[in-house]
Amino acid sequence: MPTLSPPARVLVTGANGYVGCWVVHILLDRGYSVRATIRSAEKARALSALMAKKHPTLDIVGALECVVVPDISAEGAFEEFLDGVQGVVHTATPVTFDLEDPEDYIRPALEGTMGILRSAAKRSDIKRVVVTSSIGAVGESIVAVEKTKIYTEEDWNESAVRLVREIGKDASGISKYNASKVLSEQAAWRYYRENKDALPYELSVIAPGWILGPLPDEPPSPSAFSTPSAKLEWEQLFATPPPPEPFPSFPFSYVDIRDVAEMHVRALEMEEAAGERFIACSHVCMWQDWFDAARSLEILPGLSKLHATTSRQKGAELRPHLVFSGEKARQKLGIVYKTVPETLKDLVEDFRSRGWLRHLDDL
Repeated sequence: MPTLSPPARVLVTGANGYVGCWVVHILLDRGYSVRATIRSAEKARALSALMAKKHPTLDIVGALECVVVPDISAEGAFEEFLDGVQGVVHTATPVTFDLEDPEDYIRPALEGTMGILRSAAKRSDIKRVVVTSSIGAVGESIVAVEKTKIYTEEDWNESAVRLVREIGKDASGISKYNASKVLSEQAAWRYYRENKDALPYELSVIAPGWILGPLPDEPPSPSAFSTPSAKLEWEQLFATPPPPEPFPSFPFSYVDIRDVAEMHVRALEMEEAAGERFIACSHVCMWQDWFDAARSLEILPGLSKLHATTSRQKGAELRPHLVFSGEKARQKLGIVYKTVPETLKDLVEDFRSRGWLRHLDDL
């Protein structure tokens, strides 16, 4: 099966997002040429400047082209930007939980995904398309359970779709988001399987869990964070005062953002990824595991003082919880997932280098 290798050109949609931006970093580091889609000219200029700064040894003008796609759901939105491309990484989708109308999630997710698949089908040079999904398409990740349940790539979150169809705007933001991921991913697989013999490319899908880790860009301050993951790790770990209750308050399946980005790139490069769906999750944890890691690593004393000192006993079982298994990616893609201490250490170094953790030095 055809795979990609440098210096192939890869189209990355949503390239200034948390996942997309990290994917661009890795592709450039590997020697690929990148065509990055962004929603505005201002953000395109900012991404070009960021990559030039972070990759000073590259001829960034030759390695990176930033193009503007203001509406990913528009017909033929990506058509003109697929010329000369050998691979596609489609990360663009609404990543927010504040929209009222479910169609504001579903339409861009569904039409953006299907639009790029149909346009790519017209380009014989395109060998691999990788789509970013979510564990929200696999199962409900924000629910308390009475019995531990393990989800795999065979599972689908049909309950989110039913709920949104039944109560519409009254559904939670996360349910609307999950429904959009289910419907868009299922449509992608249906199109791929119905047209497989005629398509020039193979399809792969990456479904990340709760993504945490260092930032790929340079927001001026935590108050300027635009991605839910960045907001979550700031509020749960570093904000003062800390939230009265952790969110989520139950065990969750976490994954380091750099592992997620690496999986997208390996899905372009490896025969084993063709026609496959991969959950991207390292292991189940609670926020207390992060506080314990800070204490044992002695990397940020203020963090330990900020949060409760109680610790789950070593070896004690977690209460019943959901597990999104990342084992398939270990076996087929050779992914070695980072652990909480590794992610936390690098996250603290990242935020400290930006001057954002001084308030914890005074605790």
